[in-house]
Amino acid sequence: MSVSTQTSNLIRQVIAYLNENTEYAVMRNFDGLPDSNSARDIDIIIRKKDLNRIKKPLVKLIDGLGWKIVTYLNSDRLFTLVCARNDGDNTSIMQWDFFVDTSVFGILLMDADEFLKDKEFNGFLWHLKTDSQFLDKYLYDRAVGAEYPEKYHSTREAAKDSPAVKSKLRKLFGQDSVETCDRTGGKKLLMKAIAHNLTTRPFELIGGVGRFLQTFVGNYIMSRTGFSMGFTGPDGSGKTTVIDRTIERLGDVFKTAHAYYHFRPALFGNLGEVAHSAGIKKDVDRNYSDPHRGGKTGVLSSTARLCYYSIDYIIGYFVKVKSKTRITRLVIFDRYFTDIICDSRRSRIYLSPKFLNLWRKLFIPSLDYNILLTASSETILARKRELDERGIREINERIDFLAPKKGYFKVLNESTPDAAVTEILNHIFDQQHRKNLKRLR
Repeated sequence: MSVSTQTSNLIRQVIAYLNENTEYAVMRNFDGLPDSNSARDIDIIIRKKDLNRIKKPLVKLIDGLGWKIVTYLNSDRLFTLVCARNDGDNTSIMQWDFFVDTSVFGILLMDADEFLKDKEFNGFLWHLKTDSQFLDKYLYDRAVGAEYPEKYHSTREAAKDSPAVKSKLRKLFGQDSVETCDRTGGKKLLMKAIAHNLTTRPFELIGGVGRFLQTFVGNYIMSRTGFSMGFTGPDGSGKTTVIDRTIERLGDVFKTAHAYYHFRPALFGNLGEVAHSAGIKKDVDRNYSDPHRGGKTGVLSSTARLCYYSIDYIIGYFVKVKSKTRITRLVIFDRYFTDIICDSRRSRIYLSPKFLNLWRKLFIPSLDYNILLTASSETILARKRELDERGIREINERIDFLAPKKGYFKVLNESTPDAAVTEILNHIFDQQHRKNLKRLR
């Protein structure tokens, strides 16, 4: 598919820098670059020492071209940069994956030196020849018990009878052909790879597994290379359309790398349903088309609801949010705990906004970005009449109470959804870029 002019220019500049400064090879999907790109990312093989040397200059180059580094990831075998920019109401996303080897759990399958001996130049960039293109994905997929992708069938057919491919399969997996590898289970092949590493490079194997464990645990506990965002606002503010357009504008990179939740992580069921199952409540109002149908609750009932939902937010954050934002993933909430503060009727938690905000700061894990999306009462009533003017005004007053606080960003959605999305993405890209530059420099 064709790419934007800005994306094409970024690809040209990065490849030109690599051509002049290091030895590398694009691993696959290089046909058509820089003006078209059939994949959501560009995979590059490079020696680790060279990657460490070019990281900072590469980041400086991307920054100088006006792109924002939205997410990045360091692992034992991979360095990823996800870059983005807005030009008017159009968003361009580009992901770069720099591999230092092909390995599984720190167990080496094929190193950078092996790949870089099998490369050629097409007039624009260095890329792997067919044998190495095939071996990279095939070795990894088979070692983890996966099937080689059908979309690369032509590469497989061109490489499967190659003497170099057969020699690699024999040394690493103890198999004579691609066909015998296909019939062998992934666990057996992985054990063969471990045995090969123990025989030929035992100390490097121990170090590789150690680095894998270190980066895996470190990324899970410490890393926030992905990010999370929540949208809150009165019915009629345009949340659903803005969320859908945000996901669409983030393109293929995040379309398959995001999770979407409504209101809370929902590890536990609706409070009314749970009470009904426990025999505490006889009937459950399931008229979910009217979110403001419930009557006003007292302090005791509101507090019980608050505690129940807070447990879901706290545990659910680490199960459903942190597990994704530790790597280059995006989590989106249509409403989050912020909605409890802003819209008491929906959650039926009638407690002071100041108290709820204090509770949030003390107990509720924060999303990276909390978007307060709203509009004037007149605009909202013209779009949807689920709330009266007083209800809209009360929600907007609470939005104004939260807007100046850290982590919140208020957006008036008075014109087109794309205008609101552009404002939101500009804010997020700028914040992410500033944070990531400090980490990468």
